[in-house]
Amino acid sequence: MVASQVESREFLFQLFDVLDTGALASRDRYQEHSRSSLGAVVETFSRLSAGRSSAGDERAEALAGDSVGVVPEVILTLGNALYESAGQQSRLFRTRSEDLVAAPMAASVSAWQDYRALLEKLEAADLDAPQAADLRGRLLVAKSRSEAALAMGLYGASLAEDVQSHPEAERRQNSERLLAFLEPLIAWWPRQAAWLTSVSLGKAGDTSRIPDPGETSRLAREFLGQRVWQHQSHGLQLFLQSLQKDLEAASTQDTQQWALSLSETLQRAVKVTQGLGQGLQDGAEDRVLANASRYLHLFGEMLAGWMWLQQANAAARKLAEAAPGEESFYRGKLHAARYFFHWTLPEVAQDLVLLQNQDTTCLDMQANWF
Repeated sequence: MVASQVESREFLFQLFDVLDTGALASRDRYQEHSRSSLGAVVETFSRLSAGRSSAGDERAEALAGDSVGVVPEVILTLGNALYESAGQQSRLFRTRSEDLVAAPMAASVSAWQDYRALLEKLEAADLDAPQAADLRGRLLVAKSRSEAALAMGLYGASLAEDVQSHPEAERRQNSERLLAFLEPLIAWWPRQAAWLTSVSLGKAGDTSRIPDPGETSRLAREFLGQRVWQHQSHGLQLFLQSLQKDLEAASTQDTQQWALSLSETLQRAVKVTQGLGQGLQDGAEDRVLANASRYLHLFGEMLAGWMWLQQANAAARKLAEAAPGEESFYRGKLHAARYFFHWTLPEVAQDLVLLQNQDTTCLDMQANWF
């Protein structure tokens, strides 16, 4: 299967099976569109980025001129990321969420394309060999990280779309507050995922994807010190409420088990958050924020877990009706979700312990002791 077809299938799944972007066609702003026409735009972007454009594909380039409002924010965001990943120095479109999701999305798309490019070079027989289990493990790291990062950026853009065009005022406000809460996570986690994808693919020498430690620290302190508590923690409450819907939507034995794991982690994280909030009220800001990066990591992994639960729920639904040629795609999604919930999510246990104890090891270290 050529690269553009693989891209289209991945992006169409995330946009229409997970996020239900096709439903936007019912809004006044997109009344000229249908689910199929929006899907055609996504496929066009994939062909353009792969260098397989045709004369008819020039209409996608033309969108950049004066029709930005015709295509939903989430699709334009993907188009920009694909354009940048193809080596362009500028973006095709101006989007409302550009400052938040543009750079993380471009990094996510590039990392995912690196992962797919390596797969194209590998023989299936070699990958299936028992001695290749370690290689399969490294590829699972790349798949689970890069595809969660893609989902995270697209979800952020979908929230930005709801802020602008959802017909209900309450939904617009809730989307704005949830997006504000998630902003530090969306700005940091996909870039971290892109770096970890590079390492898993044997490209550790590519230092361009290493997250800036100073920026990570700033985002962490802003997240724990401000975003969690804004509007009486309404953003955090919306995060929990939105996630709860997908926990309840789990319908298979596997997805229900993964939902339970994520739910248990969330409950512990809420309890830890309450303790940290009390510490801030008591004036122990230095002690609480000393481990802010661990808190950012904790919530980033839970957000990634949510993205995988959404994908797993959608894949389970689609698998039940899939044609034989489509089964592998959905089984791959479910197996990557299994990897995340069995191998990655349990690692936040250390974050929970350090944060619950408000550990001061790093805070207590003195400069002249180094």
